[in-house]
Amino acid sequence: MQLRWLMFFKRTLFVVLLFSLNLSAQVGISGKLKQNRTLLRQIENQINELRTKIATSKKQESSLLHKIALIDQEMALIQRSRGILQQEVQLLNQKIDSTRQALKETEERLQSLRDLYARRAVYAYKYGHKRNLELLLTSRSLNQALIRLKYLKQIASHDEKLMYLIQKKKEHIRAIKAQLEQNLAQKSAALNRIKQQEQIYLSRRKEKQRLLRRIKWTRKTYASQLNQREKEKQRLLDLIASLEKSRKTQTIPSPKEAPPDFKFQSLAKAKGKLPWPAKGKIITHYGRQRDPKTKTSIRRFDIEIKVKESTPVHCVFPGVVRMITYLPGYGNTVIVDHGKGYYTVYAHLSEIYVYKNSYVEKNQIIGKVGSAGYIGPVSLVFGIYGSNRTYNPEKWLE
Repeated sequence: MQLRWLMFFKRTLFVVLLFSLNLSAQVGISGKLKQNRTLLRQIENQINELRTKIATSKKQESSLLHKIALIDQEMALIQRSRGILQQEVQLLNQKIDSTRQALKETEERLQSLRDLYARRAVYAYKYGHKRNLELLLTSRSLNQALIRLKYLKQIASHDEKLMYLIQKKKEHIRAIKAQLEQNLAQKSAALNRIKQQEQIYLSRRKEKQRLLRRIKWTRKTYASQLNQREKEKQRLLDLIASLEKSRKTQTIPSPKEAPPDFKFQSLAKAKGKLPWPAKGKIITHYGRQRDPKTKTSIRRFDIEIKVKESTPVHCVFPGVVRMITYLPGYGNTVIVDHGKGYYTVYAHLSEIYVYKNSYVEKNQIIGKVGSAGYIGPVSLVFGIYGSNRTYNPEKWLE
């Protein structure tokens, strides 16, 4: 009886040790939640700054296009913050599922410990000190008596440990239940914030449409807008040049979540074999284009792919996210570094699922397509840049 109990006790201890491994999954989720919330605070600060600018522009009677540009930027940031909140809900769902599983397993193990303790109590009631004394008195030698005494002390010590484990399991269950309640409350708060963001977004969109109706679209207005877009293109080129300069002159930190043996592959060798970042129809091609409204020639450094709103956007080649930013005319923009001076650009995004300096795989979803701005259909802007020049994406896609 005593030997069987010892074997059962050892098995129980082994199961308790295995339980600790179940906690490691939650550590990774907690880290991602912390990262998400830090990013969300930064975006909310940017939104608050923008709202101050919008309020100031109303007082100063700024141009309608300027007001619309500010509202567009706010809407893009709202979309991005809403995407982060949706990611938080997904992470919390994972954490809630993991916590519920941990609670179920812990309650089952507590019951096993209670059953074990009950059997020990029955044994002690039936035999108790009388059986222990009998074991000592029937020893054939002093050495055997000492061994049996040591054995009985071990059993008593294990009984104490069993009581300790039961108490700890009860405390652990209370802590898990508290964690579960906290996670459920956080999820509810995140869902409420998503609803609030959606209401604000719709309100801003109505305000933007109202301002658009007030604009008198003339050739001069279109020319002014095209001129602004040319400046925005140059800004994007300058950003990529700055990234490349930093790569050559500064120590870039290792990408997060990259394989241990990570090395940049050759994007140049993948020319003509890259998957499409999003399935759709190309509505704006690379190169020189004639603008039908201003009758002037403009140069495009990228392509526009017409898609439905919220279409997933895939990274076309393994790389590292070097920048996530907002650019007027481009909206939320992700720039991925593929090594050897090559970069891909994904713009007009709403939700973004990657972080700065994070490793991304080929075909990994990096975000979703959002509003294309105040003119034109919903589309993804996709560009390939490298060695201080731009490339025609149509020749690189399969």
